[in-house]
Amino acid sequence: MTHAVLDSALVLSGEVVYRDLERAKKTLDANKNITHVVLRNSMGGNSWTGYRMGELFRERGLTTVVSGHCVSACSRLFLGGTQRFFSDDFPASLTYVGFHGHYDFGKLNLEAVRKNDQAAWTRRFTENKVDPALLDRWINIERRAGDVRFYPGSVARRWKAQTFLCQGIEARRPDLCEKLATDALKEGIITSKDIYSSADAASLPLKLREKTYPTTSYASLDDIAKLPAKSANAKRDYQEFLNAPLPRALAVSRDARTVAWSAYNARSAELALEACNRKSTSPCRLYAVDERIVHVP
Repeated sequence: MTHAVLDSALVLSGEVVYRDLERAKKTLDANKNITHVVLRNSMGGNSWTGYRMGELFRERGLTTVVSGHCVSACSRLFLGGTQRFFSDDFPASLTYVGFHGHYDFGKLNLEAVRKNDQAAWTRRFTENKVDPALLDRWINIERRAGDVRFYPGSVARRWKAQTFLCQGIEARRPDLCEKLATDALKEGIITSKDIYSSADAASLPLKLREKTYPTTSYASLDDIAKLPAKSANAKRDYQEFLNAPLPRALAVSRDARTVAWSAYNARSAELALEACNRKSTSPCRLYAVDERIVHVP
């Protein structure tokens, strides 16, 4: 993982590897003011190290924070926090902690699950709040690509749930995953619904886009009826935009006849405008960027 100290926080990102344990110990010993560990965009890594780092954080009385995604071995680092929070460093739809079993070559390794006593460890580090039946389901997910995902509560309006069980075969996750009627606080995954903001949040790419393309109060993102283009094709394009990955943007022509969008590209706003203007005889303007309505028609 990359290790960076920002004020009173240790920011860890990327793959969890064996040497991260000793590096974290040395960093914490050298920086006695550290109170928080920010876990940013990690898909996991070495299982043994994940457990031991979680235990280290608990021993040191540290608070842990999810910044973006934190999955697999990273989730054990997260559970090590005596206090545990989601952050607003990234949009809520990109902010989650994901749990599953142990895997070899992508397939479930039940012997490793038993050897690490994963169920008992997880119960202890959630203060015995996690539902045993749910825990049993996630440690038995067959594919490494699957997980049980806990999101901040604000995603519920869009996806009608905030916790999902994904098998790893869904075309779009989490909206096509099984919706679970529970949440991160109830299961002891987080200890508070308060949201943390990292010291460097304002410099992160998607936060910078919020400043460049600020939101308006015109409509909620999922209110297709407010889209200033009423054709069936426009509504279809908007629905595709809503299912597209960030960074994304959608442009609409002033005569409301043309819609164009771009996604998964840092230049999505420029690309959406260019595509719309190529197709339209009327000038185009941005209507939605990422998860925000940015223009009032």
